Amino acid sequence: MPSKKILSPVFFIFLLLLISSPGIAQDTFKAEMLKEVNNVRREGCQCGDEYMPPVRPLYWNDKLEKAAKSHARDMYSNNFFNHEGSRGKTLKDRVNATGYKWSFIGENISWGYYSVKEVVQGWIDSPDHCRNMMHPDFMEMGAAREGTYWVLDMGERR
Repeated sequence: MPSKKILSPVFFIFLLLLISSPGIAQDTFKAEMLKEVNNVRREGCQCGDEYMPPVRPLYWNDKLEKAAKSHARDMYSNNFFNHEGSRGKTLKDRVNATGYKWSFIGENISWGYYSVKEVVQGWIDSPDHCRNMMHPDFMEMGAAREGTYWVLDMGERR
């Protein structure tokens, strides 16, 4: 009769830490978001009645992520959905506060999606958000999610 192996409590603690580690979860989010956005940019897509040809990939930028995070948290905490923050802060204000030196910036926001794939598809389905995501001048991006509030900030550095 085969013996039963009992896993040690240390294994379960390690597994719990691995699953719940914010750093690992954030790294996974970054990688998945970057991959999904760049897949669309690499393939090109139909944005409403306009075809957007393939464009270069974006690179992750922590300062743009910080700007996106502040806006996602603001919308979530204050229960609103708008590009302008609860205290009148604009995309320019949020990005400037991070120290990101930009020549061109843009933002996509969304609400109600539960996965990266869903939110990126939602942006594709919205012609203005789609064109923004496919804009050839953007070189970098940062994104964040708070609850079901999503923010994608993109920029071209000076």
